[in-house]
Amino acid sequence: MDRRVFLQRTGTLLAAATLPGVPAFSEEPTAYGRLVLPINRGWRYHPSKVAGAEAPEFDDVLFEEVVVPHTNISLPWHSFDDKEYEFISTYRRRFRTPHGSQGKRNFVDFEGVMTASTVWINGIPLGEYKGGFTPFSFQLTPHLRRDGENVLTVQVDSTERSDIPPFDYEIDYMTFGGICREVSLRVVPLFILTISLRTRKMC
Repeated sequence: MDRRVFLQRTGTLLAAATLPGVPAFSEEPTAYGRLVLPINRGWRYHPSKVAGAEAPEFDDVLFEEVVVPHTNISLPWHSFDDKEYEFISTYRRRFRTPHGSQGKRNFVDFEGVMTASTVWINGIPLGEYKGGFTPFSFQLTPHLRRDGENVLTVQVDSTERSDIPPFDYEIDYMTFGGICREVSLRVVPLFILTISLRTRKMC
């Protein structure tokens, strides 16, 4: 690709990413009809474990509005205590069920959350994922509201825990905290899952 064309396309993408309401990536279906929708904007954040925040009707008006990737606390480059970012925080994101997702499987994909994540959709617990260096997903399909608003809640534990590598004094480096990578909604036609399952049985 010509260097000038590359710079023009990159500049356009970055400009789009800075405008509210303008998606930085295509919302057109990808291969086999999959649809991937970034949901990095519009998150609400509170630097504590907030009781009842998983409830859809919870009032998060006092939460800070943030964009992910996000750090749970801003720190200087040098001379800070590791314990300053080791706490539990709460994230919430409202969204409507993607158009055309009826009869398909819906997932939320996290590229990385540091370091343990407990996730709810509309007040229903989806589970906990341990580890901040690998992506993970939860299926939302049976719990989504087809009409009206959905609420995704993530409780992030950024403390050093012996049950999560690389802690327990095995490796000495800092991990920090928060939803540190991008998040997206993924809509998958049922026939893709069928093909995937058949492929696994053949292997």
